Amino acid sequence: MRTLEKYGLFGLGLVTLVLILACGGGGGGGGGSITDTTAPTISALAVSPSLLTVGTQAQINATVVDAESGVQAVVAVVTYPDNTQTSVTLIASGDGSTYTGRFNAQWTPSGAGANARVRLRAVDRAGNEAQQETTLRTAGLPPSPPF
Repeated sequence: MRTLEKYGLFGLGLVTLVLILACGGGGGGGGGSITDTTAPTISALAVSPSLLTVGTQAQINATVVDAESGVQAVVAVVTYPDNTQTSVTLIASGDGSTYTGRFNAQWTPSGAGANARVRLRAVDRAGNEAQQETTLRTAGLPPSPPF
């Protein structure tokens, strides 16, 4: 009987060892993963035309790069002289780091020229965020046709 107990305990120990090794130790969190804490980099933010007139179409261009987790979204908020705002989603084009979006300039002109602001916000897949802002001159209404 002692031999049977000895082999039974050995067998039970062997089964336990195989189960532990088969599950990989469990719950280790993957071991080699790196947490992305770096925000995307925004450069070359430009709006064309640089002088906005009510009713004209404008284009926003920017270079946005995130080497760690990748860029998730690039959105610009345009604030006009009358404090109204419009949101513009920029789409990746070409090489994947150039983002472009278009909008129609719409606000209630007050007569005097003022500035509009474009604030660009880029978010990576880890939730890190970067912002950059530029200011544009405005000219109110476009000139009337000659007739």
